[in-house]
Amino acid sequence: MATQIPFNIKLKTTLKMCIQRLRYTQEKQQSLAKKSRRDAAKLLAEGKEQKAHYRVESLINDDIHIELLEILELYCELLHARIAILNSIVDEADLIENHVDDGINEAVRAVVYATLHAAEIKELQQAKDLITHKFGLDFLRAIVEDKIGVPEKILTKCSPRLPKEELVELYLSEIARTYEVPYSKLREESEDEDNDESTSSEGDEGGIGEEITNLKDETSVNTHDSDDNKPIVAVESDAIDDKSHPITVKKPRKNSDTVGAKLKIPDDIKRDVKIVTKKEKVFDTDLDELKKRFAALRR
Repeated sequence: MATQIPFNIKLKTTLKMCIQRLRYTQEKQQSLAKKSRRDAAKLLAEGKEQKAHYRVESLINDDIHIELLEILELYCELLHARIAILNSIVDEADLIENHVDDGINEAVRAVVYATLHAAEIKELQQAKDLITHKFGLDFLRAIVEDKIGVPEKILTKCSPRLPKEELVELYLSEIARTYEVPYSKLREESEDEDNDESTSSEGDEGGIGEEITNLKDETSVNTHDSDDNKPIVAVESDAIDDKSHPITVKKPRKNSDTVGAKLKIPDDIKRDVKIVTKKEKVFDTDLDELKKRFAALRR
């Protein structure tokens, strides 16, 4: 007769498999998102802004789904790390009464609810079935139908909606800058920035002499301290570490929440930081990209 696997081992193994599958799926979808960005850049280069707009709407929803997978991975990590505590919970009342502060209540409800919206992760369905077996069908119905206790960030990422116009324009502007292609709204933004700068310079005429002196001082410093000699370099999240600098800092990956945010550097270390802005070619083929990677590996 086959030995029955204990419930706690089943759940722990399933959660570990969920984590691995979630990581793999994120990497795969991020690769597809990169291709979608390039496709949008090609449309902008061809002057087809409306088509690029529709493509970016789809891209934003894909990014939101990747963000959902990232959150679920963290919840599964939490449950896997605290599996002994999870197994000691008697029922839903015990879960609500004693396990709100340790995050287990939130994580369990998030995993159960989000399974419907991450159907490609089959292991999540298995985890959901095991949790339902432990807490009962009424617990499942309360989460799926009434959304009781489901975190707001999970509900937001699981709610399909048309992206806001400003967010679409931010994405398109970022794509236009990265791939160096024309975009009408990007030109408008640069014109607005130029107007702001000219207005501020007119308002500060009283301190022009001091500013020129400071500018000269900064220029003399910069000639002695080029970007290549700076100890810290800030690169894109998917870039390889720059060995020529002692410290490499990776910028946060751009997503639907951070696409408009700029890198913040404390004033006291600004002179020590070199910022590398990633530029890509629109018509690079995947074969060209592979050749570059092989060339980098040979060095």
